Amino acid sequence: MTLNADEENATVQAVFLGDSGDFDRIVLVTPSPEISRIAVGMAARRLELEVPPQLEYRKLSYRALLGEYRRSRETYSTHVLLPGRDFSKRRRHVHLTHGSGPKPDTTFRAPTNVLASITPQWVEQQLKEYKLPPDTEVIEYMPRLEIMRRSVGDTSILEKLGLDPTKPLVVWAPTYRVTRRGREMRVSGVPLSKVSYTLTERLRKEAEQMGAASLIVKIHPHDAERTGRIGFELTTNADLRSADVTPYELFGVADLIVTDFSSIALERQYLSLKISIIAPDYEAFSMGSRGLRPQS
Repeated sequence: MTLNADEENATVQAVFLGDSGDFDRIVLVTPSPEISRIAVGMAARRLELEVPPQLEYRKLSYRALLGEYRRSRETYSTHVLLPGRDFSKRRRHVHLTHGSGPKPDTTFRAPTNVLASITPQWVEQQLKEYKLPPDTEVIEYMPRLEIMRRSVGDTSILEKLGLDPTKPLVVWAPTYRVTRRGREMRVSGVPLSKVSYTLTERLRKEAEQMGAASLIVKIHPHDAERTGRIGFELTTNADLRSADVTPYELFGVADLIVTDFSSIALERQYLSLKISIIAPDYEAFSMGSRGLRPQS
């Protein structure tokens, strides 16, 4: 169950469940079955596994969530909100946290009994945010990291993107600052259009230090700011999909990821890959609507 049709924790987990051979029926509840079908195929290609023949796609709705949850033996969720608790305790419900990063998550509600996390320093905080009991089972797991790990050094990804495979690649992957809920706009920190000018020279210096590296600005799919105001040529999930590249293939093949408060920094560190943190609006972000978890 996922709120992002191409969320790689969801697509990779679907492929892994099919490969396990333990399930007669696997259902991916998604806002766009069409995009998820493409994304699952891309994940299977990178994992060198088959697309599960028993995998079905169901359009996301509250009714679909409840229906599939009630019929399931195991459930996996990213972002998805489900009510109540499973008092039967017959299901294994794993919350695949979208990111074990520095930003708190107070919106998630689900009858979770297993929490997947790669950041032990924030597990206690996560359990409190999700209102889960302190004895909840915690597993060190993040399925999409397998895509990143397998993409390190694969220059065919650069060729698909039209980049020179002999040049190192720097990717700027900022988290989103502007979100829209109905007619309401919410801003965390400073909008990218107002901080990007302070980043231009820093990013170029990072690229120059790596030998005139290629630079890609990977915009977050949730950023509601008009991208024309940001001042860089931007790459979206749709752009990557048209090139047959997943976001985590891009994040894996990059020689350097430049980011701020995104969980991608923790994920790259987990795989011992290089990152650089540039966060000129740290104080404003930490005091904003999304805020930051306590640093340990």
